Amino acid sequence: MPRPFCYRCRRPAVTCVCSAITRVATRTHLVFLTHPKEYRKVRVGTGRLAHLSLERSEVLVGTEFDQHPRVRALLGDASKDCRLVYPGPDGDNLSRGEYRPVIGRQPVFFLIDGTWAGAKSILRRSRLVHALPRLGFDSAAPSAFSIKRQPRAECLCTLEAAHRCLTLLGEHGHEQMDASAGDRLLAPLRRLMEIQRGYPGRRTRPIAAAR
Repeated sequence: MPRPFCYRCRRPAVTCVCSAITRVATRTHLVFLTHPKEYRKVRVGTGRLAHLSLERSEVLVGTEFDQHPRVRALLGDASKDCRLVYPGPDGDNLSRGEYRPVIGRQPVFFLIDGTWAGAKSILRRSRLVHALPRLGFDSAAPSAFSIKRQPRAECLCTLEAAHRCLTLLGEHGHEQMDASAGDRLLAPLRRLMEIQRGYPGRRTRPIAAAR
């Protein structure tokens, strides 16, 4: 007999994290470009948790987005200011306050949700996304998402990256993201780590409070 399953957070009912999810309102619209392999994961889909927590967000699944009707609609909308959140030497650094919103346009941030190999594959296949103005940030602390091994110390999971973006926007006056909203956004990840600590032999790092 199959175990009861939560179709909202897509986890077994016994480890459901929905009780930790509350909706957070933002000015910025976040679009998660999710690799199909990441979308099919049950235990560790932090991009899905970010989407469930953020009122202005959506998940698009695929490996090539140049022909995706929703992506093309967003990029072709003159009322939107579309940016790609991706690490690298190019682009504006949110930590240093280099980002300046375009007056009169809604900010739309694209984040790639998948393994680093999957993210690179999406960028190779998606010329329009690859060409977007880029945003980056300095990591305040190593990722607490110890279920998945990060390739570098400064790498974060998708939910942590979304939280870091929105927190930095708040610090520079571009978002209404205070410590309370930041803590609520991280709450499902915190719950996920609590569940993980319940398994024998598992080690997890504590998630720092939002700043």
